[in-house]
Parts: sequence; structure tokens; C-alpha cells
Amino acid sequence: MYENGLPPTVTSTKSPQYKRQEPEWNMINALLGGTGSIRAFGEAYLPKHKNETQKQYETRLYKAVLAPFFKRTANFATGKAFYKPIKVEPRENISMSSEFETVLADADRKFNNINTFANKAFKQCWAKGMGFIYVEAPAYDPALVRNEQQRKQLDIRPYLLFVAPEKLLDVAVNNRGEIIYAKILEYYTDFDDALKTTVEKARIRLVTPEWIGIYNQVASKSQVTSLTIDDIGTYRLAEDPIPNRIGKVPLVPVYTGELQTDFECTSNLIDLAYTNVQYYQDESTHETAISAAEFPVLCLTGGKGEEITIGPFRLITIKDPAGKLHYVEHSGAALEAGRKNLEELRIKAAYCGLKTLMSDSAGNRKQTTATEAKFDNIDSNSDLKVAGDNFADAMSMALWYVQRYLGEISAEDDLQYDVGLDGIFSFTAEDFKEVSALMDLEANGKMRLESLYKELKRRNTLGDDFDIESEVEFAVENAANPNGF
Repeated sequence: MYENGLPPTVTSTKSPQYKRQEPEWNMINALLGGTGSIRAFGEAYLPKHKNETQKQYETRLYKAVLAPFFKRTANFATGKAFYKPIKVEPRENISMSSEFETVLADADRKFNNINTFANKAFKQCWAKGMGFIYVEAPAYDPALVRNEQQRKQLDIRPYLLFVAPEKLLDVAVNNRGEIIYAKILEYYTDFDDALKTTVEKARIRLVTPEWIGIYNQVASKSQVTSLTIDDIGTYRLAEDPIPNRIGKVPLVPVYTGELQTDFECTSNLIDLAYTNVQYYQDESTHETAISAAEFPVLCLTGGKGEEITIGPFRLITIKDPAGKLHYVEHSGAALEAGRKNLEELRIKAAYCGLKTLMSDSAGNRKQTTATEAKFDNIDSNSDLKVAGDNFADAMSMALWYVQRYLGEISAEDDLQYDVGLDGIFSFTAEDFKEVSALMDLEANGKMRLESLYKELKRRNTLGDDFDIESEVEFAVENAANPNGF
């Protein structure tokens, strides 16, 4: 055991589970980030064609635009899950304290209430298959803060942080499945006196049931800015470790995908992610082919066989009486095949997104009444419904940690609050067909976007607070946005 409970230095090495999932997390982050984000990955998601020069590739990369299938689907599903605000209901004979109510009103100390925080966290978890909720509490000197009244006066209280899966570098559990070690990567901004500018830096938070330590990155003299996470950097303990007053690692896993092993989960939207990347690549190739086909090739027969540079506003004379100039134009068959391929990919993308909303019972039998259809949806377990239930359970556990920090419960007490999502989690088979058809009509220019939104809202797939007019205005303004949304 180290003198202060934690090692003096740690590294940014990643767990085996992390390394297996990292490629797909990178892809999903690129898709969520939009066109600018995926372009930054260059050939990783837009390979260079054979015999394509670097200049030609860079031009094609600059023109490539990401169709936001994945991002819109993640937003759509999150909107359905949070169709109504999140519920936090106390169990029997429990009175909600004013401090606990303060946490619900400002869950992350950034003026986001519990519903807003949960909405943002769920979207990330749903997109990537998993995530984590960490309950943070500011450290304070017990010699200066002697009682609960002083703590309240200083507004020292716990709050929630969402930890994306790619920020949890390593984790360990005991034989009871409890987390006993967590190494969390954090980014923060700091003013660099040497550069006279604000720079982004990295640090690591190491958490055990007994101690919490913050480690700052150690840079060599030749480095002006901090290392990146891709470097195996060394981090040194910034100050004495903070005693963990609750005796547990306050990190709650959220699994919304297909669980493989502990802390390894495959997103339900992974097929959509790969399809979206394929569409991005194929559309770029198709646009390049169209650009080439727009210009017919001028061919000279009967000449001397040399290449002649042709430009506009020029008169061409041919000495050879057998020589003849004519245009060779593209037949369009390959372009039509490419267009059909893109249409099929759009339909595939829509299916990959909507299938996660299909209930187990949807399509098993024909509903004869609207009441039967309603009960089928209630009893169903779509991927989104399972994810919503898991997320609600995780939020309940996070609030238990909040109460532990507030001193309202002991380590032996059960959960005091039940969190629930009152969303619309599934489609029937008929709903699925109808929405797919409506989306195809809008995509092919046969239906206005406003009409599509109205139809989706009528089917309760959009929340009551969805403003059709402002969303249509946003879509029109950003139709040619290079970010692709």
C-alpha cells in the first residue's frame, strides 16, 4: 500500500476492453460530429482511389458531405425516450430534502436540471451502447467546515457528471461486481503563461473506495502543449489524495446495447453507423463520377495519334483530310446504378435505425382495435425500451450516491428513489411501414418536410414540445451546411 493510499504516478494505458471498442467509438464520434469531424479522419473513412493524386483526393475530401442518418436517428430515439419529462419518485415514507431538490433542479452544476442532464447522457449512451454516470462532490477541509449547516451555507453539495465510455481508460471490479478502481480521463482548459493563450490539457482521475486522486500530465521540456491520449503519457499526483467519504466508487455503468462482457457493450445502432460511413464513401464516389461525366471527351480520329490540349474559345484546324473530331459521352448506365445504390443505402439506413424501435410482439398478430395496439406497445420490449429501463435504473443508483454524499442514508440502505422514463419506446409493424414510407417520400422530394413532421407528431413519434415551424426553418437554413445537419 502506498503511503498516501494512491500511487504517485499513473499512465494513460487503456484496458483490453477499451482497445477492442475504441475503433467503433471513434467512428460513432465522427458521425455525431458531422461533416467537419469525419473529414478530419481523412482516409480512415474516405479511402483514396487507385491512381488518385493527393491533390485530387483532397479536393474530393473537401467536397464530401456526411448525410446525418446516424445523428438524426440518435436524436429521434432520444426524443421518443424523453417524450415526457423524467420521473423521480420517492419510495414509501420518504420525504425529499431541500438539498436533494436542489440537485434535481441543477443536476450538473451547469444549470441543467435532472431531465436535461439525463436527456444528454442518454443520447450518448444510446449512440455508443454504454456510458457512465459519476457522482462528484467537492472536497473540503473538515477543520474549516465543522457541521452540516456550514456545508449548506458554502453550497458544498454533490452533482452528476456524464463520463463517455472512451473517457474510462481502465476499471476493475471485485467478486461482488462492485467497482473498486476507475481511471477516468478528463480534459480541461488552462491559461498557458508561455504561450499567452488558453490551451486544452488532460488529467486523470483515479478513484478507489478509499481515495480519490487527481493526476496532471507530465510533459517533457520539448513539449509546448500537453500530450494526446494516443500517447502513453505519465501523470503525476497533483496533491494529496482526497479521502472517499462514502467508501464506494460513485461510478454507475449504463448499458444500452448488447452486453458482451463487463464494460464492453455493442451499440444497437452499430449497423447504422457502418451503413452511414458506406453511404458517405459511395456518395463521394458517385459525385466524382457525375463531375467527370458532365464533361464529354473530345476525340480526334485520323490524326497523328498525339494528345492535343483542348480549351474553350479555340478554333481547331486539321491538316489530315481523314481526320475527324467528335465527342465521346458517358452513357449514364453506371451513374444510374450508383444512384440506385445510394437509394438502397438510404432505405437500409432507415431500417437499421427504426428496427431498434420494433417491439418483440409487433407484427406477431394483427391488432383489431386501437386498444389492442396500445397494449401491444406497453407489453413489448424494443431495444429502446430495454435501454430506457437500464438507464432509469442507473439514474436511481446515481441518486443513491447523491444521498450518501448528503449524509441522508447509510451504506446499508436500499434505493430511496425510483427513476422512470415515460416515453414512447416502440412501433408496431404498421407504424414501422408507415414511417418508413413517409421518410422515403420526403427524401425523394415528394413530400414537404413540414408535412413529414406533422405526420410524425400525429403518430406520437415527436414530443409535444417539438416546434415544427422552427425545425423546418432550421432545416432550410442549414440545407447546404457543410456539417451535414
